[in-house]
Amino acid sequence: MSTLSGDTDPDLRDVFKLLYADDEWAFTSDTSDTEEDQGDIQAHPPLNSLIPDIEVDLIDSSLSKEENIDEIKLVKERYTRKRFLEALDSLISSPSSPSKKSRIYTPPPTSHHSPSIILCTQPIPQLPSSEEYLPYSPLGLLSRLRTYQIHRYSPLLPDHLSPIKASLHGWTNSARNTLHCGVCGNSLRLDGMDDIRDERVREEVSKRLSKGFESGHRKDCAWRIRRSPDELYDQLRNLLHPIISSNLSPLAQNIHSSIPTLSTFQVKSPLSLTQEECLIRSTKSHQSSSEQTDGDISKESILLSLFGWYAYQPNSLPSDHIKKEQDNTEIIHCRICQRRIGLWAFAAGEHGEKKEFDLVNEHLNWCPLNTQQNQKAWWEDCPLLKEKLPVESGITKDWVKLSDKLEKKPWRR
Repeated sequence: MSTLSGDTDPDLRDVFKLLYADDEWAFTSDTSDTEEDQGDIQAHPPLNSLIPDIEVDLIDSSLSKEENIDEIKLVKERYTRKRFLEALDSLISSPSSPSKKSRIYTPPPTSHHSPSIILCTQPIPQLPSSEEYLPYSPLGLLSRLRTYQIHRYSPLLPDHLSPIKASLHGWTNSARNTLHCGVCGNSLRLDGMDDIRDERVREEVSKRLSKGFESGHRKDCAWRIRRSPDELYDQLRNLLHPIISSNLSPLAQNIHSSIPTLSTFQVKSPLSLTQEECLIRSTKSHQSSSEQTDGDISKESILLSLFGWYAYQPNSLPSDHIKKEQDNTEIIHCRICQRRIGLWAFAAGEHGEKKEFDLVNEHLNWCPLNTQQNQKAWWEDCPLLKEKLPVESGITKDWVKLSDKLEKKPWRR
């Protein structure tokens, strides 16, 4: 094979050597490039030896053209063999080919982040759609629970078919005794339960229908794979109604000032006299000096605040949080289940009889502030209802001082 002619461009020769750097291609030495073939043909060196390590001057393109050319700084970089091969690979590889495998399920972006607690002075954030898949969001659970209304979902259904269990499985109430899944689109009908008179048959039928909370979804539905945990229901109550003095004291003060006729109504409380006294003492101790000058808070307003009742202002929406200046009203409501009640229905009648206002059962049956069947009442562990023991020197009840009961060890001197 003849060598390249002497009038060939040197750059073209280098490219030719890079492309055909195999043992079957042979070139003469660089000194005989301009001469004719005069003997044995030398093998071309390996590819790596053809890529020299040189230094090139790269001009930063970010500099403005209007600047003085004397101020242009040359950026020197080492153009190594490795960088050259990487540049070739980037030119050869297809940019359209994905570098990573696409995920089977890409969760949609969501901005529904619940805070730790929402006090009575703070409004409830905008709830997400009840059809979204949010298994760990307390506000998402509340959005599904609010679809269960008395006129569409019978409150007399057995506990196995309660709105709480249905909502934890992702179901919403779309029609009369009809459940709907916003993810897979399936529906679940519970008609005919009101016609069953036998309690044993009714209990057994409700157990079998409750299995449809899971199997009623499509096989590829996200709610069938992962439902909401049972603890999410208690988290919803702790989020929207924290049992702390800083939350109950301003709420009780607002009820006391907004409903001046509250003392004329009779309330039914599940608390004992000792628990009521502890609650009143704890709530009043958190009052500011300006609030104490306005008068003592009534017992009824403190009890209403404990069980999540707010003064409802029809002309000042929303009423899901208290405000500094509010008009007088005789309507109360729950900001969780949105139940509104007029207190005039519990006023004294013509013959002096009074109807008691049940602080707990007036909430909707799915409300976290109501009591659930076969479950412990949520207020029993409230620290505000327990009597605080005075702290004494030395050993106190339920507490042991380390200095008085220091364990003796054989190695301790």
